[in-house]
Amino acid sequence: MVTFQELNDLRLGKLQSAVADWQAMIDKLVKVADGGDGEISAADLAAKAKAADWKGQNATVTKDFVTVTAREFDDVVTVARSIHTILSGAHSKLTKHKSDLSDAVSRAAKKNIYVNDKGVVNAAVPSPQAAGSAKIEPPTQAEIDAVVKEISTILTAAGETDSTAATALRFHAKDKHGFESSGFNSFDSAQQRIEDSNELIRLGKLDPSKITNEQLERFNALLKAHPNDPVFAERVALGLGPERTLKFFAGAVDLDSWENRDDGTAGTREDRERRMQLLGTLEKQLGTTLANASHSNSEGMESWKDRVVALGGENVGSGQGGSQTRVRGFQAMSNLMRHGKYEGEFLNDYGNALVKYEKENTGDVKDPGPGGKRREDVLPWDKLPSYAKIDQLHYGENNDAGTDPMTGFMKALAHNPDAATDFFSATDPQDNAQYLLKDRQPMNDVVPDSMGVGGSVDDYKGPKAIYEATGDALVAAATGVDPDDSSARPPEHTGQHRQVLDNSLKYLAARGNDFPAEMRDDMAIVLSNHGDVVHHSASALADDPEDARLLDRDQLLEVSKQVSRDQNAYGMLNEGLNQEMYKDIRENKAEDPKETLLRAGGTVGFLEQARYQALVTDKHDPSWDAKWLYHGFGSIVNFVPGVGDLAQRGVDAVTYEWQQEEQKRVDAIQVQDNQETFKGRERQLQALADAWGRANPGHSNSRYTLTREIGSAAYDGNDRASGLEGAG
Repeated sequence: MVTFQELNDLRLGKLQSAVADWQAMIDKLVKVADGGDGEISAADLAAKAKAADWKGQNATVTKDFVTVTAREFDDVVTVARSIHTILSGAHSKLTKHKSDLSDAVSRAAKKNIYVNDKGVVNAAVPSPQAAGSAKIEPPTQAEIDAVVKEISTILTAAGETDSTAATALRFHAKDKHGFESSGFNSFDSAQQRIEDSNELIRLGKLDPSKITNEQLERFNALLKAHPNDPVFAERVALGLGPERTLKFFAGAVDLDSWENRDDGTAGTREDRERRMQLLGTLEKQLGTTLANASHSNSEGMESWKDRVVALGGENVGSGQGGSQTRVRGFQAMSNLMRHGKYEGEFLNDYGNALVKYEKENTGDVKDPGPGGKRREDVLPWDKLPSYAKIDQLHYGENNDAGTDPMTGFMKALAHNPDAATDFFSATDPQDNAQYLLKDRQPMNDVVPDSMGVGGSVDDYKGPKAIYEATGDALVAAATGVDPDDSSARPPEHTGQHRQVLDNSLKYLAARGNDFPAEMRDDMAIVLSNHGDVVHHSASALADDPEDARLLDRDQLLEVSKQVSRDQNAYGMLNEGLNQEMYKDIRENKAEDPKETLLRAGGTVGFLEQARYQALVTDKHDPSWDAKWLYHGFGSIVNFVPGVGDLAQRGVDAVTYEWQQEEQKRVDAIQVQDNQETFKGRERQLQALADAWGRANPGHSNSRYTLTREIGSAAYDGNDRASGLEGAG
């Protein structure tokens, strides 16, 4: 706390000079970073580096070096502005505090209250001359107390200003190397950030099994008050530290420990329901805050991220009376990762460590007791018998208890498509796609006694959360689009996106009819997003090792068959490829324009063969409704590169004809001979032929001959697809 003498004697000239010096520094740094007066700047160098057509090592080393260095100049400016804000704000506030103190002392003197140079407040003793000339009224004790209180309030405020300035400056001085990419834009907001983060850290250090609902609600409110605030987020993460963060969350979500707190003093049913709601909010708010913090490259946060990965296999849970509720670091952190967008390198380090831990700790177990059964290839999260493990770590969907950490991690990848692409295309230190899409055995991670589970989670037969989350992550990895971001649009594909597509076809096709039903719609999105190479491959006349665009057609057919086993996914795939076929007809500058017509027919035939195989496989499965229920393109519009509003009308016309036919043939197709399946595709083929005619106005063909040619191409495509190994 600032003393009376310190504030009263405070000289602010040097601080004012520092404010002016930092403003001058900012002006100079801005010119270096952004340009001005015709000088070369970091921004100029970055722009030239990005525009340069560099090859070889220059493309990966020098270019990155220049752009990263230019970004560091921006960080320097950010820090300089932040420091100027802190110093300027401190100067203004301390000037006001000093003035307030002087005013308080002057007003006190008029009431015959004396404040000495140490800040001691007393009634003034009149001089003999003053006493002899007039009667002086002594101050009341209440007036003296009021002066003491006013001075104390001023000194407290000055102390808070001093503390805020010191804490904010230390935030920028904590790293020996590098600069922060974020800072303070006002002194008042800095003070609020610091006060709120300090309060939150104090709450986070309490015993989570005893923290009250009111305290937990306050914890959540503090987090909610600072969304997208990297400074606040980093202070929270570093203030709690990785161990305490994970232990706090693991302890908080352990409802049994909370209900048995204070020797079994459980709350009411309403208390429990409120607690569960608060825990769901805690997961979201704390997870999002940590996601913001993860993007800091400060030394403290780099160490924080490394330590979180290292804690993955360690027990971070604790129970009452010395017992241990076993919650691994991966389990706690993965649930927090469901929310926000975590930094990509951290996600990949974390995911590689999680896969490694699972592979090393998956094995056979025998449940205890004389009737215990032997289970094979059991994930480490599922090895304990049900009575010995925590029931729930995630408070959301009943089919997702959050004890399988891979689910939360997959959700995290879905929210960072670049990181997902890196993860699913990586083969070092392991082939992640093979493990997630083919080798990994799932577990029934459901909330006990929910959704009709009854006494054993083994009885649950519904959709698995891990496959739903993996499907989301795969979509992000292959398309570059976060499936939860309705405003996102697909970027241009890279070689890594293609690698993810190849991996998904390879490993999911290998599963055959064990293909996860939860991922059928996800693969429909992936295939539609890569519609150019899917259409190119589905319409190919033969395998061609020289054709780099060609996908493995056996794998493509098998995956298309599995996708077509779901009515909605089948609709999504066909709408997506209708889009691609129409786009190809309008935009492909083929040497022979007829190629686009014949390719459209070939792809229709390929898709029809996949559909026929799907219906034969599921001929005893009544899951397909007699009434066609697929209604729209909205499910995949974010993932398919558009053809423009005008051309979209043509796509809609093709899709309309296809949908009209689908309504008529769902019942009949299972009894049709395969050679007759195209009776249900005639109007679609006609619409595609008409589209080709409009796109090639100089052609000499009649509508009849065009329709006949595309129909013949469809039959040929069907024959070729039926001969592939994927057909079965």
